[in-house]
Amino acid sequence: MSSGITISGSQRPEAPRRWRTRLRYLGPGIVLAAAGIGAGDMVTSLSGAAEHGMGLLWVVVVGVVVKFAITEAVGRLHLATGRTPMASIRSAGRWLPWVFLVFLAVIGLVYGAALSSVAALAAKALIPGLPVTPLAIGLALASGALVLVGRYGAFERVMMGFTLLMFVGVIAAAVAMLGAMDNPGDVLATLRPSMPAGSIMTVLALIGGVGGSAGIAAYGYWVREKGWRESGWLPVMRADSAISYLMIVVFVAGLSVLGTGLLYGTGQSIAGTEGLAALADPLGAMLGTVPRLMFLVSFFFVVVSSIVGGFNGLGFLMADCVRVIRGIPEAEADRHMAITSTPFRVVIGYFMAASAVIVFTGKPVGLVLLYALFGSLILPILSGALLYLLNKRSIDSAYRNSLASNIGLSSALVLFAVLGVAQIAEMF
Repeated sequence: MSSGITISGSQRPEAPRRWRTRLRYLGPGIVLAAAGIGAGDMVTSLSGAAEHGMGLLWVVVVGVVVKFAITEAVGRLHLATGRTPMASIRSAGRWLPWVFLVFLAVIGLVYGAALSSVAALAAKALIPGLPVTPLAIGLALASGALVLVGRYGAFERVMMGFTLLMFVGVIAAAVAMLGAMDNPGDVLATLRPSMPAGSIMTVLALIGGVGGSAGIAAYGYWVREKGWRESGWLPVMRADSAISYLMIVVFVAGLSVLGTGLLYGTGQSIAGTEGLAALADPLGAMLGTVPRLMFLVSFFFVVVSSIVGGFNGLGFLMADCVRVIRGIPEAEADRHMAITSTPFRVVIGYFMAASAVIVFTGKPVGLVLLYALFGSLILPILSGALLYLLNKRSIDSAYRNSLASNIGLSSALVLFAVLGVAQIAEMF
């Protein structure tokens, strides 16, 4: 597989033993954070802050812990078997690659179109007068081209750059918000945990909405691209995935500060992605032009990084599904799944073409519903497969699930199964 690091034979990097050295190898977790944080997270965080202040951060922490359990298990499964994630998942059920292929094909139809439209909205808020539809199509095509042009090392550096822009904008605006308040302690005073009015399903939906879904399954491919292949890399992989979710908590905390300072107690809230763009105006009126622009730049790169990271991760997943279904042996996985390979390029081309067509014609309601349904089913299936595979006696004890891992994965299985059933019930 093409990558910034040679991973074949004796040239694979050796696992570092010192923590200072290990930190230099981090990267897939940052990619996951950039790909997993989306406009939906921004809307949810700001809307929650409008009603509860900082009181829902505990929900974010719970969601992060649950998704970290899945992500760490995905990375550990790769290190345990040396096989691609989909090849390992197939051993839990020969039908699973087919299920994932169908899910991913439907997600790929709508994914780029939905996100590129949101990114175009953010760009128009930055530069009024930009035509939204042509811009959305251009962003989807440019994102696909960016995935196809570079090797993994270049892709990782680009995603790190996006992450920096995302975080600087939100954190700087949050700091400016606290500095402009007469009593910044009023924001911290809302940190007391609260429970949203309504039902437990509201809390479960908030927990499940933190940090993406399909990108978690792709984490194993990004780990593979780094050349992490044996137990010596376990501490690096765990630190890498933990940092990913720590970044998500920090980002959401910054949004919560913004939402609390601007909206809490006002009776106003955020309604969809249009509300995100509209929030920039009261932010500018309160803090000035620079914080307003930084927020909009952050909003734009949050969405663009989700498109680029999603295309890359979904590309690996779909190309590997095809390989596993066709029975191509693991020894040929690198060649079949390389960014320069025909299957990977065909998949990315499919994403780009679908995005352009659906943006141009409008998003059919049926496809959007299927996208929501299949997206909600990926994590319970993945959690169940990881519980089965990583508790097998054939797995070396260094990689086998601990009690904490089993609790985390079981919680994820129950949580996302309940949310999936609720999603189906709501549709029908």
